[in-house]
Amino acid sequence: MTTTGDGNLPDLAADPFLEDHVQKLRRVQLYMMRMDMPHPVDSPMDYLAPHIREHILWLEAQEKNGNLFLSGANIDGDEWDGSGVAILRAPSLEAAVAISDTEPFHREGLRVNTVHGWQLNEGTVRLSFSLYTDKFSLS
Repeated sequence: MTTTGDGNLPDLAADPFLEDHVQKLRRVQLYMMRMDMPHPVDSPMDYLAPHIREHILWLEAQEKNGNLFLSGANIDGDEWDGSGVAILRAPSLEAAVAISDTEPFHREGLRVNTVHGWQLNEGTVRLSFSLYTDKFSLS
């Protein structure tokens, strides 16, 4: 593969397939907020319970004002360590960090939030509405 002068990035002009693919990327700048437990706990839900209502209200407010794109727990079946991830809309990394700093579990020292730039490039979202049953599905 041909690389640019820094030896790391491909020379897109030398590979029409890569050039075409890169041009099709969405390039939507978002921010990933990792919400990690500072230490393991026996029961994450019990540990977080005193502030769970405030956390849910915070998520609802962030969604309502357009800051929250996606959010969820880092869970596999029944295994959950109390951590989660949120994808934020913000004009800059600094603005995303400011949003993250207001998250109740982080503010109370129950979780440690770390914000990274995250670029949405590709994927498929399927949204289905049933007018008859008044139900929807997202996959």
